[in-house]
Amino acid sequence: MATLIVGGDKIESIREALFAQGETDIAHWIGRKHGDKKSIIPKNTQRILLITNYVNHGLADKIKKAAKRQNIPIEYTRNSRCYLEA
Repeated sequence: MATLIVGGDKIESIREALFAQGETDIAHWIGRKHGDKKSIIPKNTQRILLITNYVNHGLADKIKKAAKRQNIPIEYTRNSRCYLEA
């Protein structure tokens, strides 16, 4: 499954948890750069993981609308592996 992680600076623990679940195709947008808002969701994305405490509101809104339009499930989490596993 291809996952797009939006937000978060240090996501190694989250990336490891996703690899443990069998996910191998993981893309990451930091979510703080102005240019991130212009980025386009990769076509092979099957899930979006939005890290809420490290992303600007404009990008979060854009991702939410694009995910709905493309019928991609979106999960909201904080920047911690324990929140992802819960």
